[in-house]
Amino acid sequence: VSLLKDRPYPSVAELDPAAVDDFSRHSVLLDFTEDREVPRIAYVGEELKDECGYDRRMATIADVPPRSLLSRLTDHYFQIIANRAPIGFEAEFVSQRGNNTLYRGILMPLSSNGETIDFIYGVINWKELADAETAAELVLEMRQAVPAAERPQTLSPIWADGPGAD
Repeated sequence: VSLLKDRPYPSVAELDPAAVDDFSRHSVLLDFTEDREVPRIAYVGEELKDECGYDRRMATIADVPPRSLLSRLTDHYFQIIANRAPIGFEAEFVSQRGNNTLYRGILMPLSSNGETIDFIYGVINWKELADAETAAELVLEMRQAVPAAERPQTLSPIWADGPGAD
């Protein structure tokens, strides 16, 4: 919002994705200036690179591995073009590494000329759920680490004249 400055879309020239401290590691910048159908990847944050196994050969979204978080983020870019407004989304999926992953993201339109959407900035955050075996092991370890609270041998009624007062 601070980048809008009474324009329909924020200027991409005023955005440095690597400098957005809170989001840079989980963000991507797509560039539509050369190809509207298959945008170029102008920037990918370190956490997204690690998650999808990003390398320099991934020049466009066509190169993004399926079932990666980066693919989940880039799959929504047509909605931005159609709606001409930011969109947010959240879902769950099984990643390429077989992890059940919960995620939420947002995509924001940007412009180089103030009128046409020719860049999209996206941010995604996620957490991976433990598999059933790991979750069961954690519950067992927690039960062993925290002793069970002792229960009083005799239970007294809360009210002397209430149910169970006998």
